[in-house]
Amino acid sequence: MTPRWERSPTEPPLAGKLYMDAILRPHRSLSMTAFRLMLIVVIVLNAVMAAVFLAHGALPVAGFLGLDVLALWLAFRLNYRAARIAERVRVGADRVLVSSVGPRGDETHWSLNPIWARVVGEGKGVFIRAGGDSMLVGAFLSPEERVSFAAALEAALSRARRGG
Repeated sequence: MTPRWERSPTEPPLAGKLYMDAILRPHRSLSMTAFRLMLIVVIVLNAVMAAVFLAHGALPVAGFLGLDVLALWLAFRLNYRAARIAERVRVGADRVLVSSVGPRGDETHWSLNPIWARVVGEGKGVFIRAGGDSMLVGAFLSPEERVSFAAALEAALSRARRGG
């Protein structure tokens, strides 16, 4: 293997011992159940306010309150769709595999020999560098999670290079 990332359409198999298998997903603070409850509360409050405005003859306000609920629902729908992304980082004896799943479910697989891999933790995320190429992983992690992940990845790469 050369000191560069190689892209493959399917996930190549790992041979030998596995030193790391991490699945990274963005954190969402609101569960689907909590979202539904929040949306119900917003709908009820908007319906009460719309009834008050309708009683005073302000028909357009009721329509805008409905648009408010629609905009809130759409924003959260897009947010939950973006939360479907995931990155899987595996370090084996013969290669480092990074697989990413996009919001639509499309998968991309990259591999690299662990001998060439260097971990660099920077502001945006954790970079795995080899030669002139670099792969950004964990861009959605918090700063504390990035530091922890970078340390764990560096330890796994070190064990893979030593073979133990």
